[in-house]
Amino acid sequence: MSGYRGADVDAPKRKWKRVKVDVRVRIRRWEDPDHMGAVVRTYELSEGGMSVYASETLDVGTFLMAELGLPGSTEQLRLRAVVRNRRGFRCGMEFVDPPPAARAEIARYLKELADVIEI
Repeated sequence: MSGYRGADVDAPKRKWKRVKVDVRVRIRRWEDPDHMGAVVRTYELSEGGMSVYASETLDVGTFLMAELGLPGSTEQLRLRAVVRNRRGFRCGMEFVDPPPAARAEIARYLKELADVIEI
């Protein structure tokens, strides 16, 4: 036997529940507020961050400004984020000091999703 134990009981538990979603996001480097940046699509979203598909190389540690509109909301969210990991075109980022109203709006959206797939 290869030593497979099923679910790894020693694996760290995620702080935020992640949900698969497809939302358009405009990202730009934090230090360049006048640059238009790039439009990417989310793969997963949580109250603490998101993963996106980005054709542009985003190195781990890169600070970004992410702008997104969630379905059912009239507000455009502006969130600072830092790239935490990258695998191919998929990039995971953590929100940096998100405003409470933005976190609440993300929580509202995620709660409303009928077919939630927890990762």
